Amino acid sequence: MNAPALQIPGVWRGDRAQAPMAVASTRIEALDRALLGGWPVGALTQIVGTEAGLGFSLIIPVLAGFTAAGRPVALIDPPYLPYAPALASRGVDLDHLLWVRPQDAAQAQWAAEQIAHSGLFAALACWGPALDGTAERRLQLAADAAQCLMFCFRTGRADGHSYAAVRLAVAPAADAQLRVQVLKCRGGRAGHGLLYRCGDVPVAA
Repeated sequence: MNAPALQIPGVWRGDRAQAPMAVASTRIEALDRALLGGWPVGALTQIVGTEAGLGFSLIIPVLAGFTAAGRPVALIDPPYLPYAPALASRGVDLDHLLWVRPQDAAQAQWAAEQIAHSGLFAALACWGPALDGTAERRLQLAADAAQCLMFCFRTGRADGHSYAAVRLAVAPAADAQLRVQVLKCRGGRAGHGLLYRCGDVPVAA
């Protein structure tokens, strides 16, 4: 007999491999398959890289799609200066891109929450040190309230619990490729891997 709690919308049952929430296509076919359709809307996605800046190329396609449709996106404290010509060449409409340079991690988190709560942005990405559970939970609630895509990038190891609906680990691979490992995907199974070169179609790793 099914318990009533298992019928609550948005509650994932372990025996059901399907997306429990709306998704936005990553515009990368192999990654869409691994994430059950795409980036989760209204949820936090964590991307952990072995080096600063790794993984940003994975979200450029969806940012380009949003900005081309006139929907703003925001970058909060990226580790390197965003190179406008390169972003434009990948389809990002710079008129709909906001770049925020906070003074510290606390201001970065505050900016992320305010941008999400504004309801004006389709997606935002922030960089910084690992967040504690309270900070992650606040960002998750902000993303859910705005029904936007929220990406948190950090450098190091993807250890411990996270409120993120999706967690990816990224590392450089041979031939200028990026190795992507799905550590967590709400509604699906972890363990998928793929190789990706910026602008290329990923292949199974």
